[in-house]
Amino acid sequence: MIETEAPVERTITRRIFEAWSVEIPATFAETFVDDGSYWHAYDEARSVSLSSILLSDANGPVSADRIVRELPSLEGTPLDELPPGLIGQAATGQAVQPARAALILSGVLAVDGRLLIATITSDDPDWARRVWRSIRSHPAPLPPRLDGRLIVRARSRPRH
Repeated sequence: MIETEAPVERTITRRIFEAWSVEIPATFAETFVDDGSYWHAYDEARSVSLSSILLSDANGPVSADRIVRELPSLEGTPLDELPPGLIGQAATGQAVQPARAALILSGVLAVDGRLLIATITSDDPDWARRVWRSIRSHPAPLPPRLDGRLIVRARSRPRH
């Protein structure tokens, strides 16, 4: 019997917002949802959604450690895997129906002054974890402080 490997899906690295990128299938459709200020890529059975939020206080950008420390735990089964060099948390669970996929991977990642919220849906948990681990942070300027109050703002349209 001759064993063959399944064909490898062609992927692209998409730079999302100023400071984040992710690897997605080249065949995914993409959109930016203005109402929710998030980027969404999908096909008939899988999806990736990302939202980027800026966080600052009277001292400037909130540290990544503080952001992660002050976030509540995510619901579901905790996932120990994080993208290289980033801090955050992730969990997997059953997607709320009528979702197209059975599994949801929810995660948050932080760098100083920035929080990324990721939601990945698929019936294939290995694929969801690969996409999660493909997220990268890129240096990007932060806006100046605003009158010393805690500032939480969703970033504008993603970069392509």
